[in-house]
Amino acid sequence: MIARIPWTTDPKRICEAINALIDGRFLVTLQRQDGRPLRTRLLGIHTHGNVSYLLIVRPAELDNAYQIRELLFKLTGLPVLGFSCPITRESDTLLATMLPYALFRLELRQSGPRLSPPPDAVAKFFLPRRSQMLVCTLSDIGLGGARLSGPAAREIKPHEVIGPCTLTLTGKEAVIRREVTINSSLVTRVEMQDGQPGLGLKFSSSEDEARQLAEHLAFLSQPARS
Repeated sequence: MIARIPWTTDPKRICEAINALIDGRFLVTLQRQDGRPLRTRLLGIHTHGNVSYLLIVRPAELDNAYQIRELLFKLTGLPVLGFSCPITRESDTLLATMLPYALFRLELRQSGPRLSPPPDAVAKFFLPRRSQMLVCTLSDIGLGGARLSGPAAREIKPHEVIGPCTLTLTGKEAVIRREVTINSSLVTRVEMQDGQPGLGLKFSSSEDEARQLAEHLAFLSQPARS
């Protein structure tokens, strides 16, 4: 399953990414409602009145521009990013869409949906190569892995194995504390998340660890009672 995870709504970061695509003449991908994706590039930004439009070179094989739903791209050091791309104007050679106000990142998930824990949920993990304990904010979590953020993520390298990792799934004010320890996890990516260092983990869970985590996630996903 491919998930679309909010990445940034910062106008400066969005413009930096768009300008990098334009200046570097990087190829981008147009995702259509029906039909295969199409590769093209961005031509520039055009401002009319107070509205900024993104100009896209129209692929020769595109017949119906209004089937386009998303634009995806990849820049060095960043995950695959994208944004909603409804076409507002078209010609024989160009397409126009409004400059995006939000970017998402694509993430392949193999173990079902993720849960967003309380804002003060944390992950405390051991970094073997430095014999050091680090603490990060727990951004989201599922049976197969989690996403962490915070300054401590600067110490981590991609493809590094960390652990044990203790995940506190409930906030400080919780009546029932929900906590599980995963002995070993693989760092699948290291990236910036809304201006903060972040990382993705893939759990190497034992049967008992997976059972405990599943029980905790099932508890936390229950709707609150009034």
